Amino acid sequence: MEKKRFKVLAIVGRPNVGKSTLFNRIVGSGKAIIHNIPGVTRDRIYAEADFLGRRFMVIDTGGFDPTAEDGLLSLMKEQVSIAISEADALLFVVDSKDGLTVLDREVYGHLRKANKKVFVVVNKIDRPDQAFLASEFYGLGVDEVFPLSAEKGYGVAELLERVVRELEITESRKTVAEEGIKFAIIGRPNVGKSTLANALLGEKRFLSCEEPGTTVDSVEERFWFEGRQFVIVDTAGIRRKAKVENGLEKIGVQRAIRAMERSDVVLLVIDASEGVTSQDKSLASLALEKGKGVCLVLNKWDALQGDKNLFLKTLRYEFAFAPFLPHVCVSALHKRNIHRILPLVIKVHQNLYRRIPTSELNRFYEEVIAPNPPQGLQGVVKYITQVEVAPPQILLFTGAKKIKAQYLRFIQNALRTRYDFLGVPVRLVVR
Repeated sequence: MEKKRFKVLAIVGRPNVGKSTLFNRIVGSGKAIIHNIPGVTRDRIYAEADFLGRRFMVIDTGGFDPTAEDGLLSLMKEQVSIAISEADALLFVVDSKDGLTVLDREVYGHLRKANKKVFVVVNKIDRPDQAFLASEFYGLGVDEVFPLSAEKGYGVAELLERVVRELEITESRKTVAEEGIKFAIIGRPNVGKSTLANALLGEKRFLSCEEPGTTVDSVEERFWFEGRQFVIVDTAGIRRKAKVENGLEKIGVQRAIRAMERSDVVLLVIDASEGVTSQDKSLASLALEKGKGVCLVLNKWDALQGDKNLFLKTLRYEFAFAPFLPHVCVSALHKRNIHRILPLVIKVHQNLYRRIPTSELNRFYEEVIAPNPPQGLQGVVKYITQVEVAPPQILLFTGAKKIKAQYLRFIQNALRTRYDFLGVPVRLVVR
Protein backbone atom coordinates (compact mmCIF):
# COMPACT_ATOMS: atom_id res chain seq x y z
CA MET A 1 0.00 0.00 0.00
CA GLU A 2 1.29 3.44 -1.00
CA LYS A 3 0.16 6.66 0.68
CA LYS A 4 0.32 10.31 -0.34
CA ARG A 5 2.80 12.16 1.87
CA PHE A 6 1.73 15.41 3.50
CA LYS A 7 3.08 17.01 6.65
CA VAL A 8 1.23 15.23 9.44
CA LEU A 9 0.01 16.64 12.74
CA ALA A 10 -1.25 14.18 15.39
CA ILE A 11 -3.53 15.30 18.23
CA VAL A 12 -2.86 13.30 21.41
CA GLY A 13 -3.74 13.45 25.09
CA ARG A 14 -5.53 11.61 27.84
CA PRO A 15 -9.28 10.92 27.49
CA ASN A 16 -11.86 13.72 27.40
CA VAL A 17 -9.61 16.77 27.11
CA GLY A 18 -11.21 17.98 23.84
CA LYS A 19 -9.01 16.40 21.18
CA SER A 20 -11.87 15.73 18.75
CA THR A 21 -13.27 19.24 19.23
CA LEU A 22 -9.86 20.66 18.30
CA PHE A 23 -9.63 18.24 15.35
CA ASN A 24 -13.00 19.41 14.01
CA ARG A 25 -12.02 23.04 14.55
CA ILE A 26 -8.79 22.59 12.54
CA VAL A 27 -10.21 20.57 9.63
CA GLY A 28 -13.38 22.68 9.49
CA SER A 29 -16.01 19.96 9.78
CA GLY A 30 -17.76 17.67 12.21
CA LYS A 31 -15.77 14.70 11.02
CA ALA A 32 -14.99 13.36 14.49
CA ILE A 33 -17.79 12.45 16.88
CA ILE A 34 -17.86 14.67 19.98
CA HIS A 35 -19.53 13.41 23.14
CA ASN A 36 -19.06 14.04 26.84
CA ILE A 37 -18.41 10.33 27.43
CA PRO A 38 -14.63 9.65 27.65
CA GLY A 39 -13.25 7.29 25.01
CA VAL A 40 -15.60 8.12 22.14
CA THR A 41 -12.72 8.35 19.64
CA ARG A 42 -11.02 4.96 19.40
CA ASP A 43 -9.56 4.66 15.89
CA ARG A 44 -7.21 7.11 14.24
CA ILE A 45 -9.22 9.59 12.16
CA TYR A 46 -7.46 11.39 9.30
CA ALA A 47 -8.46 14.57 7.48
CA GLU A 48 -6.76 17.17 5.32
CA ALA A 49 -6.67 20.71 6.71
CA ASP A 50 -6.09 24.07 5.04
CA PHE A 51 -4.72 27.05 6.95
CA LEU A 52 -3.88 30.22 5.01
CA GLY A 53 -3.62 28.21 1.80
CA ARG A 54 -1.26 25.64 3.32
CA ARG A 55 -2.36 22.00 3.28
CA PHE A 56 -1.47 19.33 5.83
CA MET A 57 -2.86 16.14 7.36
CA VAL A 58 -4.35 15.96 10.86
CA ILE A 59 -4.86 12.77 12.90
CA ASP A 60 -7.38 12.59 15.72
CA THR A 61 -6.63 9.87 18.26
CA GLY A 62 -8.34 8.18 21.17
CA GLY A 63 -7.60 8.88 24.80
CA PHE A 64 -4.01 7.87 25.52
CA ASP A 65 -2.94 5.99 28.64
CA PRO A 66 0.69 4.79 28.28
CA THR A 67 0.27 2.54 31.31
CA ALA A 68 -2.65 0.51 29.87
CA GLU A 69 -1.76 -3.18 29.51
CA ASP A 70 -5.00 -4.85 28.43
CA GLY A 71 -8.58 -4.24 27.29
CA LEU A 72 -9.83 -1.49 25.02
CA LEU A 73 -7.44 1.13 26.43
CA SER A 74 -4.44 -0.95 25.42
CA LEU A 75 -5.80 -1.27 21.86
CA MET A 76 -6.35 2.49 21.76
CA LYS A 77 -2.81 2.95 23.05
CA GLU A 78 -1.53 0.94 20.07
CA GLN A 79 -3.51 3.16 17.66
CA VAL A 80 -2.12 6.32 19.27
CA SER A 81 1.43 4.94 19.08
CA ILE A 82 1.03 4.40 15.33
CA ALA A 83 -0.23 7.98 14.92
CA ILE A 84 2.77 9.31 16.86
CA SER A 85 5.16 7.39 14.62
CA GLU A 86 3.46 8.77 11.47
CA ALA A 87 3.37 12.39 12.64
CA ASP A 88 5.86 15.18 11.95
CA ALA A 89 4.67 17.03 15.07
CA LEU A 90 2.31 16.45 17.99
CA LEU A 91 -0.39 18.57 19.57
CA PHE A 92 -0.45 17.47 23.20
CA VAL A 93 -3.88 18.56 24.50
CA VAL A 94 -4.48 19.13 28.22
CA ASP A 95 -7.50 20.43 30.14
CA SER A 96 -7.07 23.76 31.96
CA LYS A 97 -10.05 23.01 34.22
CA ASP A 98 -8.50 19.76 35.49
CA GLY A 99 -5.03 21.20 35.87
CA LEU A 100 -1.82 19.23 35.40
CA THR A 101 -2.61 15.60 36.27
CA VAL A 102 -0.38 12.59 36.90
CA LEU A 103 -1.62 11.03 33.65
CA ASP A 104 -0.74 14.21 31.74
CA ARG A 105 2.84 13.85 33.01
CA GLU A 106 2.87 10.19 31.96
CA VAL A 107 1.65 11.04 28.46
CA TYR A 108 4.08 13.92 28.01
CA GLY A 109 6.99 11.75 29.18
CA HIS A 110 6.03 9.19 26.55
CA LEU A 111 5.76 11.84 23.80
CA ARG A 112 9.21 13.24 24.56
CA LYS A 113 10.73 9.86 23.75
CA ALA A 114 9.36 10.09 20.19
CA ASN A 115 11.81 12.90 19.34
CA LYS A 116 9.05 14.90 17.62
CA LYS A 117 8.16 18.57 18.00
CA VAL A 118 5.48 18.74 20.74
CA PHE A 119 3.10 21.71 21.08
CA VAL A 120 1.47 21.80 24.52
CA VAL A 121 -2.12 22.90 23.93
CA VAL A 122 -4.02 24.04 27.02
CA ASN A 123 -7.68 23.65 26.08
CA LYS A 124 -10.96 24.99 27.56
CA ILE A 125 -9.64 28.52 28.12
CA ASP A 126 -12.67 30.38 26.83
CA ARG A 127 -11.50 33.99 27.22
CA PRO A 128 -8.15 35.80 27.05
CA ASP A 129 -8.45 36.79 30.71
CA GLN A 130 -8.36 33.08 31.64
CA ALA A 131 -4.95 32.54 29.99
CA PHE A 132 -3.27 32.49 33.41
CA LEU A 133 -4.78 28.99 33.90
CA ALA A 134 -2.22 27.72 31.39
CA SER A 135 0.75 28.68 33.58
CA GLU A 136 0.51 25.48 35.63
CA PHE A 137 1.51 23.46 32.57
CA TYR A 138 4.96 25.04 32.44
CA GLY A 139 5.53 22.45 35.18
CA LEU A 140 6.11 19.96 32.36
CA GLY A 141 9.44 21.72 31.75
CA VAL A 142 8.43 23.32 28.43
CA ASP A 143 9.32 26.79 27.19
CA GLU A 144 5.93 27.61 25.70
CA VAL A 145 2.28 26.59 26.01
CA PHE A 146 -0.65 27.49 23.75
CA PRO A 147 -3.86 28.50 25.59
CA LEU A 148 -7.00 28.12 23.49
CA SER A 149 -10.64 27.12 23.35
CA ALA A 150 -11.22 24.41 20.74
CA GLU A 151 -14.97 24.83 21.17
CA LYS A 152 -15.07 28.62 20.67
CA GLY A 153 -12.01 28.99 18.44
CA TYR A 154 -10.05 31.37 20.66
CA GLY A 155 -6.28 30.87 20.22
CA VAL A 156 -6.50 28.24 17.45
CA ALA A 157 -5.24 30.52 14.67
CA GLU A 158 -2.20 31.49 16.75
CA LEU A 159 -1.41 27.81 17.30
CA LEU A 160 -1.72 26.95 13.59
CA GLU A 161 0.43 29.91 12.56
CA ARG A 162 3.21 28.52 14.73
CA VAL A 163 2.68 24.96 13.45
CA VAL A 164 2.81 26.01 9.79
CA ARG A 165 5.98 28.04 10.42
CA GLU A 166 7.76 25.39 12.52
CA LEU A 167 6.99 22.55 10.09
CA GLU A 168 7.69 24.72 7.02
CA ILE A 169 4.43 23.57 5.43
CA THR A 170 4.27 24.65 1.80
CA GLU A 171 1.80 22.19 0.25
CA SER A 172 -0.88 24.12 -1.61
CA ARG A 173 -4.46 23.17 -2.28
CA LYS A 174 -3.56 22.11 -5.84
CA THR A 175 -1.57 19.08 -4.65
CA VAL A 176 -4.56 17.29 -3.07
CA ALA A 177 -5.04 13.85 -4.67
CA GLU A 178 -8.24 12.92 -6.47
CA GLU A 179 -10.82 10.98 -4.50
CA GLY A 180 -10.40 7.57 -6.17
CA ILE A 181 -12.76 4.60 -5.77
CA LYS A 182 -14.52 5.05 -2.45
CA PHE A 183 -16.05 2.02 -0.77
CA ALA A 184 -17.68 1.63 2.62
CA ILE A 185 -17.60 -1.49 4.78
CA ILE A 186 -20.95 -1.90 6.49
CA GLY A 187 -22.75 -4.59 8.46
CA ARG A 188 -24.12 -5.57 11.82
CA PRO A 189 -21.92 -5.16 14.93
CA ASN A 190 -19.11 -7.65 15.44
CA VAL A 191 -19.16 -9.27 12.00
CA GLY A 192 -15.48 -8.39 11.40
CA LYS A 193 -15.66 -5.10 9.49
CA SER A 194 -12.55 -3.54 11.06
CA THR A 195 -10.63 -6.81 10.80
CA LEU A 196 -11.52 -6.94 7.10
CA ALA A 197 -10.43 -3.32 6.60
CA ASN A 198 -7.09 -4.03 8.27
CA ALA A 199 -6.61 -7.14 6.12
CA LEU A 200 -7.26 -5.17 2.93
CA LEU A 201 -4.77 -2.47 3.96
CA GLY A 202 -2.18 -4.97 5.15
CA GLU A 203 -1.74 -3.13 8.44
CA LYS A 204 -3.54 -2.68 11.75
CA ARG A 205 -5.09 0.65 10.79
CA PHE A 206 -8.50 0.23 12.43
CA LEU A 207 -9.10 -0.78 16.03
CA SER A 208 -10.49 -4.31 16.18
CA CYS A 209 -11.48 -6.58 19.06
CA GLU A 210 -14.20 -9.07 19.97
CA GLU A 211 -16.18 -6.52 21.99
CA PRO A 212 -19.23 -5.43 19.94
CA GLY A 213 -19.42 -1.72 19.16
CA THR A 214 -15.65 -1.09 19.18
CA THR A 215 -15.97 1.15 16.11
CA VAL A 216 -18.19 4.14 16.87
CA ASP A 217 -17.17 6.46 14.03
CA SER A 218 -16.78 6.15 10.26
CA VAL A 219 -13.04 6.19 9.59
CA GLU A 220 -11.46 6.74 6.17
CA GLU A 221 -8.10 5.68 4.80
CA ARG A 222 -6.69 6.39 1.33
CA PHE A 223 -4.47 3.83 -0.39
CA TRP A 224 -3.32 2.57 -3.80
CA PHE A 225 -3.74 -0.92 -5.27
CA GLU A 226 -2.32 -1.94 -8.65
CA GLY A 227 -2.05 1.67 -9.77
CA ARG A 228 -5.57 2.61 -8.65
CA GLN A 229 -6.45 4.93 -5.80
CA PHE A 230 -9.02 3.83 -3.22
CA VAL A 231 -10.65 5.33 -0.15
CA ILE A 232 -11.79 2.70 2.35
CA VAL A 233 -14.34 3.63 5.03
CA ASP A 234 -14.75 1.48 8.13
CA THR A 235 -18.10 2.11 9.83
CA ALA A 236 -19.92 1.41 13.06
CA GLY A 237 -22.11 -1.68 13.24
CA ILE A 238 -25.72 -1.01 12.28
CA ARG A 239 -28.37 -2.74 14.34
CA ARG A 240 -32.12 -2.57 13.87
CA LYS A 241 -33.48 0.81 14.92
CA ALA A 242 -35.39 -0.63 17.87
CA LYS A 243 -32.18 -2.07 19.34
CA VAL A 244 -30.04 1.09 19.19
CA GLU A 245 -29.36 1.74 22.87
CA ASN A 246 -27.93 5.23 23.33
CA GLY A 247 -27.18 8.55 21.70
CA LEU A 248 -23.59 7.64 20.92
CA GLU A 249 -24.60 4.47 19.06
CA LYS A 250 -27.26 6.45 17.19
CA ILE A 251 -24.61 8.94 16.04
CA GLY A 252 -22.40 6.04 14.89
CA VAL A 253 -25.25 4.52 12.89
CA GLN A 254 -26.05 7.88 11.28
CA ARG A 255 -22.38 8.30 10.36
CA ALA A 256 -22.31 4.79 8.85
CA ILE A 257 -25.34 5.54 6.68
CA ARG A 258 -23.85 8.85 5.55
CA ALA A 259 -20.59 7.04 4.73
CA MET A 260 -22.62 4.66 2.58
CA GLU A 261 -24.25 7.59 0.80
CA ARG A 262 -20.86 9.17 0.03
CA SER A 263 -19.37 5.92 -1.32
CA ASP A 264 -19.63 4.31 -4.73
CA VAL A 265 -19.44 0.70 -3.62
CA VAL A 266 -20.59 -0.98 -0.41
CA LEU A 267 -19.02 -4.12 1.03
CA LEU A 268 -21.78 -5.70 3.09
CA VAL A 269 -20.08 -7.98 5.61
CA ILE A 270 -22.14 -10.99 6.73
CA ASP A 271 -21.08 -13.34 9.52
CA ALA A 272 -21.27 -16.72 7.76
CA SER A 273 -21.09 -18.55 11.08
CA GLU A 274 -24.38 -16.91 12.10
CA GLY A 275 -26.15 -17.04 8.74
CA VAL A 276 -28.08 -14.35 6.87
CA THR A 277 -30.29 -12.12 9.03
CA SER A 278 -33.14 -9.77 8.20
CA GLN A 279 -30.83 -6.85 9.05
CA ASP A 280 -28.31 -8.02 6.42
CA LYS A 281 -31.07 -7.95 3.80
CA SER A 282 -32.30 -4.56 4.99
CA LEU A 283 -28.80 -3.07 4.67
CA ALA A 284 -28.43 -4.48 1.15
CA SER A 285 -31.82 -3.01 0.19
CA LEU A 286 -30.86 0.36 1.65
CA ALA A 287 -27.58 0.47 -0.28
CA LEU A 288 -29.30 -0.46 -3.56
CA GLU A 289 -32.06 2.07 -2.92
CA LYS A 290 -29.36 4.73 -2.60
CA GLY A 291 -27.91 3.64 -5.95
CA LYS A 292 -24.72 2.00 -4.68
CA GLY A 293 -22.83 -0.96 -6.01
CA VAL A 294 -22.95 -3.83 -3.50
CA CYS A 295 -20.69 -6.83 -2.85
CA LEU A 296 -21.56 -9.45 -0.24
CA VAL A 297 -18.56 -10.46 1.88
CA LEU A 298 -19.21 -13.72 3.71
CA ASN A 299 -16.77 -13.41 6.58
CA LYS A 300 -15.73 -16.12 9.09
CA TRP A 301 -16.21 -18.68 6.32
CA ASP A 302 -13.74 -20.99 8.07
CA ALA A 303 -15.97 -21.00 11.18
CA LEU A 304 -19.07 -22.07 9.24
CA GLN A 305 -20.38 -25.41 10.46
CA GLY A 306 -22.32 -27.70 8.14
CA ASP A 307 -22.83 -27.87 4.37
CA LYS A 308 -21.31 -24.79 2.74
CA ASN A 309 -23.10 -25.43 -0.56
CA LEU A 310 -26.38 -25.43 1.33
CA PHE A 311 -25.41 -22.08 2.87
CA LEU A 312 -24.81 -20.60 -0.60
CA LYS A 313 -28.12 -21.98 -1.80
CA THR A 314 -29.81 -20.33 1.20
CA LEU A 315 -27.95 -17.10 0.44
CA ARG A 316 -29.38 -17.04 -3.10
CA TYR A 317 -32.84 -17.62 -1.67
CA GLU A 318 -32.53 -14.87 0.94
CA PHE A 319 -31.21 -12.37 -1.63
CA ALA A 320 -33.66 -13.37 -4.37
CA PHE A 321 -34.70 -9.70 -4.51
CA ALA A 322 -31.19 -8.88 -5.82
CA PRO A 323 -29.77 -11.98 -7.56
CA PHE A 324 -27.18 -9.83 -9.32
CA LEU A 325 -25.16 -9.24 -6.13
CA PRO A 326 -21.75 -10.97 -6.20
CA HIS A 327 -20.34 -12.66 -3.12
CA VAL A 328 -16.90 -13.67 -1.88
CA CYS A 329 -16.19 -16.10 0.96
CA VAL A 330 -13.35 -14.94 3.21
CA SER A 331 -11.72 -15.17 6.59
CA ALA A 332 -10.63 -11.63 7.44
CA LEU A 333 -8.85 -12.84 10.58
CA HIS A 334 -6.70 -15.34 8.67
CA LYS A 335 -6.59 -13.22 5.45
CA ARG A 336 -8.05 -16.01 3.31
CA ASN A 337 -9.43 -14.95 -0.10
CA ILE A 338 -8.88 -11.30 0.79
CA HIS A 339 -7.08 -10.84 -2.54
CA ARG A 340 -10.40 -11.37 -4.38
CA ILE A 341 -12.16 -8.37 -2.87
CA LEU A 342 -10.50 -5.33 -4.47
CA PRO A 343 -10.70 -6.72 -8.04
CA LEU A 344 -14.41 -7.26 -7.36
CA VAL A 345 -14.76 -3.68 -6.07
CA ILE A 346 -13.11 -2.44 -9.28
CA LYS A 347 -15.48 -4.53 -11.41
CA VAL A 348 -18.59 -3.32 -9.60
CA HIS A 349 -17.36 0.28 -9.74
CA GLN A 350 -16.89 -0.02 -13.51
CA ASN A 351 -20.42 -1.39 -13.84
CA LEU A 352 -21.81 1.44 -11.71
CA TYR A 353 -20.38 3.97 -14.17
CA ARG A 354 -21.01 1.87 -17.28
CA ARG A 355 -22.58 3.85 -20.11
CA ILE A 356 -24.09 1.93 -23.03
CA PRO A 357 -23.92 3.81 -26.37
CA THR A 358 -27.28 4.64 -27.90
CA SER A 359 -26.36 2.62 -31.00
CA GLU A 360 -25.95 -0.45 -28.77
CA LEU A 361 -29.28 0.17 -27.09
CA ASN A 362 -30.92 0.61 -30.51
CA ARG A 363 -29.66 -2.84 -31.42
CA PHE A 364 -30.96 -4.18 -28.08
CA TYR A 365 -34.36 -2.59 -28.87
CA GLU A 366 -34.55 -4.22 -32.30
CA GLU A 367 -33.47 -7.66 -31.07
CA VAL A 368 -35.20 -7.86 -27.67
CA ILE A 369 -37.93 -5.27 -27.11
CA ALA A 370 -39.54 -4.93 -30.55
CA PRO A 371 -40.09 -8.70 -31.06
CA ASN A 372 -41.45 -9.10 -27.49
CA PRO A 373 -44.03 -6.36 -26.83
CA PRO A 374 -46.19 -6.51 -23.68
CA GLN A 375 -49.32 -8.60 -24.25
CA GLY A 376 -48.90 -8.42 -28.01
CA LEU A 377 -49.16 -4.62 -28.12
CA GLN A 378 -46.74 -3.67 -30.89
CA GLY A 379 -44.75 -0.47 -30.62
CA VAL A 380 -45.61 0.39 -26.99
CA VAL A 381 -41.92 1.12 -26.29
CA LYS A 382 -40.76 3.47 -29.03
CA TYR A 383 -37.21 4.40 -28.04
CA ILE A 384 -34.58 3.56 -25.39
CA THR A 385 -31.51 5.46 -24.22
CA GLN A 386 -29.25 5.72 -21.17
CA VAL A 387 -29.46 9.06 -19.37
CA GLU A 388 -27.44 8.56 -16.19
CA VAL A 389 -24.76 6.52 -14.42
CA ALA A 390 -24.07 5.73 -10.75
CA PRO A 391 -26.45 3.98 -10.91
CA PRO A 392 -27.18 3.31 -14.61
CA GLN A 393 -30.53 4.81 -15.55
CA ILE A 394 -32.31 3.77 -18.75
CA LEU A 395 -35.06 5.94 -20.22
CA LEU A 396 -37.94 4.26 -22.11
CA PHE A 397 -40.10 6.43 -24.36
CA THR A 398 -43.53 4.85 -24.67
CA GLY A 399 -46.92 5.46 -26.25
CA ALA A 400 -48.76 3.86 -23.32
CA LYS A 401 -49.84 5.62 -20.13
CA LYS A 402 -48.56 2.75 -18.03
CA ILE A 403 -46.35 -0.32 -18.48
CA LYS A 404 -46.77 -3.25 -16.12
CA ALA A 405 -43.97 -3.94 -13.66
CA GLN A 406 -43.67 -7.49 -14.99
CA TYR A 407 -42.68 -6.23 -18.45
CA LEU A 408 -40.22 -3.75 -16.98
CA ARG A 409 -38.59 -6.62 -15.07
CA PHE A 410 -38.33 -8.50 -18.39
CA ILE A 411 -36.45 -5.55 -19.93
CA GLN A 412 -34.28 -5.16 -16.84
CA ASN A 413 -33.29 -8.84 -16.82
CA ALA A 414 -32.59 -8.74 -20.55
CA LEU A 415 -30.30 -5.74 -20.06
CA ARG A 416 -28.43 -7.63 -17.33
CA THR A 417 -28.11 -10.68 -19.56
CA ARG A 418 -26.60 -8.71 -22.43
CA TYR A 419 -24.55 -6.13 -20.53
CA ASP A 420 -22.45 -6.55 -17.41
CA PHE A 421 -24.29 -4.92 -14.52
CA LEU A 422 -23.02 -7.26 -11.82
CA GLY A 423 -23.45 -5.75 -8.36
CA VAL A 424 -25.34 -2.60 -9.32
CA PRO A 425 -28.99 -1.51 -9.53
CA VAL A 426 -30.34 -0.66 -12.99
CA ARG A 427 -33.18 1.86 -12.97
CA LEU A 428 -35.78 2.09 -15.72
CA VAL A 429 -37.62 5.37 -16.18
CA VAL A 430 -40.74 5.41 -18.35
CA ARG A 431 -41.69 8.59 -20.19
